[in-house]
Amino acid sequence: MFLSTSIRATLAGFLILNPALAAQSSGGSDAGRDRPFFRTEVDQVVLYAAVYDEDGELVSGLTSEDFAVSEDGAEVEITYFGQDDVPSTSGIVMDKSGSMRAKQDLAHRATKLFLALSHPDNEHFLIMFDDDVNLEEDFTRDPEDIRDMLDNTVVGGGTALYDAIYLALDKAQNGSEAKKVVTVFTDGEDKDSYYRHEELLEKIARSNEVQLYVVALLDQSLSRDRGFFGVFKSQYDKLRATVDSISGQSGAKVYFPEELYELNDVFRRIASELRNQYRIAYITPNSLTNGGWRNIEVRLRNPGAKKLTIQAKKGYFGGPEKTGE
Repeated sequence: MFLSTSIRATLAGFLILNPALAAQSSGGSDAGRDRPFFRTEVDQVVLYAAVYDEDGELVSGLTSEDFAVSEDGAEVEITYFGQDDVPSTSGIVMDKSGSMRAKQDLAHRATKLFLALSHPDNEHFLIMFDDDVNLEEDFTRDPEDIRDMLDNTVVGGGTALYDAIYLALDKAQNGSEAKKVVTVFTDGEDKDSYYRHEELLEKIARSNEVQLYVVALLDQSLSRDRGFFGVFKSQYDKLRATVDSISGQSGAKVYFPEELYELNDVFRRIASELRNQYRIAYITPNSLTNGGWRNIEVRLRNPGAKKLTIQAKKGYFGGPEKTGE
């Protein structure tokens, strides 16, 4: 597939980016809270973790003593801990392909609910896609700007999902807030992207700062036939597995609502999670600058008592950031 002129221009605008490393303050714990960046020159690693009980409800009130963090198998000391409701750079990526025509109103209504429930000081942006990708609203502190763009959407065309996410990750990384989130809504399979699935997965893994949420309202009419012995993946299973892999190592989540009426609840849950995450920082013991992958494990010291589960980033690339993407 060849890129259209507009997406080539968009790619050029997003990818020729080299943000300067923010200066690190030495002024106590607030400095760490204000600048939680994954960067070569900084040995502080910042994670966001959500804890759920057996009923799927968020758990508040835990302390640093309830958590243990390891990097590459070695437990590290937690240097900052808090359940902080802080603003974020929050990107919304919205499908406007032809298949969205009958779903657009409810999808946009759920997105507006998400905006209303998000932190009031968030920095927003909006990317929309069909077989092309467009930055419809640049960084803004006014959610009304996003709502206006949603109200003026014209659907039609194909689905360049991977390109839209790729560009959103770049855009989010250049936001002014330390906490960075991208929330994606799609109803279909990628068919028109320049970037391949494998390239997107690598991009996600290297976008250390960004939490990526995906809401996928897949076609329920897709075949679920797994063969005579039930050992093969059905058409639906394959598409779900492909979409499920997109959030990858980001520490966020993929949601698969089956009906449109479920969207409000899904977007409400994402907004609530983002405002109730635990923020955890530690100093990496790894001084190597080879750009290698570093595994992170965040666990609860006693999860069994209340049957708690934790959702957090699985790792990051240390050392020099990869160039030439």
